Amino acid sequence: MTDLNSQLNAVKSKENFLEKITRIIPGYDGYVNRDNSRELDTILRNTLATRLDANHAKLKNVVLNLSQHGKLFESDGIDKLDKKLQLCVGKFKAAARGYSGAFDVVKVKEDKLNQLYQFDASLLNNVDVISAACTDMDNNSKANTDIKADMEKAGLLMDELIKMFDQREQILNTV
Repeated sequence: MTDLNSQLNAVKSKENFLEKITRIIPGYDGYVNRDNSRELDTILRNTLATRLDANHAKLKNVVLNLSQHGKLFESDGIDKLDKKLQLCVGKFKAAARGYSGAFDVVKVKEDKLNQLYQFDASLLNNVDVISAACTDMDNNSKANTDIKADMEKAGLLMDELIKMFDQREQILNTV
């Protein structure tokens, strides 16, 4: 994932003539950049949520595979993982956009928006690791091997992701 400034430059390069002229208005250029930054961060978070959401099917396959192998009693932890996964997806979709009103005590400037984008981009690797753990669990359940270690690993990874994402609020709330 590229950095926010290169993404903003790509957005700027696609502007039409009228949009380029309006950037001449004092203060408008910064406003548009902040708004574009928020939108790019929202797109990134939605991408992360979509990647995480794809793991629901893998978890359902694990339950199906366990039931086919007569090990349905081992699927009791899958429901907890599914709930954690839903929590993660919900946090990504509902996260604050980094907006601050004119009279808010904490102002969200471009550097803070850039920090938010970098933070969200850094979570991409964690999401990929969670997806790999869910894939391993799915493959092991198909092969009729023990998935207990995979379930624990996926649960710990999701807990870590939730804790990391909670730190995002601290970035927004620093003065």
